Amino acid sequence: MDFVELKQLFDGKVSFIYGASGTGKTILVSKVAMELAKEGRRVVWVTFNEGRDTLFNTWSSFGWDPRLVAVFDYPYVPQYKETLFNQVIDLAYKEKAEVFIVDGVEAIVFDRATADAFTKMGIHTIVGIETRHNPMADIADVIIKLTARYTSYATIRRVEIQKARGIRVEKPVYYMAILHSGPVLLSDEHAVAAEQAKVPAPGHLASLIKEVPLGVNIALYGPHQRLTAAVVDAPNAIAYVHKPYQLGFFKRARPRLVSIYAHRRLEHYAEKVLSRYIITLDAELIPRAYRRFRSPNAVWIDIYTSPPTNADYDYVFYVDRNKIRVDHSPEPLESQELPLQ
Repeated sequence: MDFVELKQLFDGKVSFIYGASGTGKTILVSKVAMELAKEGRRVVWVTFNEGRDTLFNTWSSFGWDPRLVAVFDYPYVPQYKETLFNQVIDLAYKEKAEVFIVDGVEAIVFDRATADAFTKMGIHTIVGIETRHNPMADIADVIIKLTARYTSYATIRRVEIQKARGIRVEKPVYYMAILHSGPVLLSDEHAVAAEQAKVPAPGHLASLIKEVPLGVNIALYGPHQRLTAAVVDAPNAIAYVHKPYQLGFFKRARPRLVSIYAHRRLEHYAEKVLSRYIITLDAELIPRAYRRFRSPNAVWIDIYTSPPTNADYDYVFYVDRNKIRVDHSPEPLESQELPLQ
């Protein structure tokens, strides 16, 4: 599939695009919008997220003509959602939009009634962009989810077509790269190389996340180290500890006692022992620079007694006697908290 075919997926449909910040939602939809505008369609873009100047600068950097799309920048004021909804709908009619795009659609679509009204405006093509699901997703013709996987050499953006009413989709997953000339969909060969093998999330985390890609970094912290370790205790895991009493924290994982000096450099030899999950206790003792050498063939789990830096990890969880709480994740999860019995 190229962008001409992807454009046909949007054309004449009510589409909903979602994904965490930085996954490429706006750029993907921008490319489609430009293609439709070049065909002479009247494209109107309302933004509650990216400012008008930011959009224009991005489009100009790709060599696109910003004048092809009419952009209207709205401030988001939560207590005036109903007023915003009416203003945006009136704008669509006033501007005679044939293609209507709302970036930050949750600002105006907040229940089933507004979702119905928004999607039944009689406009040929409607696209909503948001960081997570909202009521519009229930009645959209097309739903596309974007995710990003950050590696040391590139950012891989995964484009998953989750719903395409009335359209035959030969392949539901594609990969996108963003070049200086704009976004490109990768070939099948590159897509296969980009796909990350996934495994079930370890221990109790599986109740919050069903699966995670190999190579992810997960951090847990809390006041009770034994309890935090038990949360991720899983078969096919090796737990590296440097205090003898920590060996008793694990019932299913294989604990290994190492010196404090070796504990700081686990990444250099841990992959020699075959395991799916690698757990380290007292992770604050491991210098940040060493985490750059981690193997992409395992899930790395660091346990802290103090809060870690969210930016260093794909997932961060807080654990106490009552709950597991999600502090950070690459995309919104269905549940943000899990009670512990």
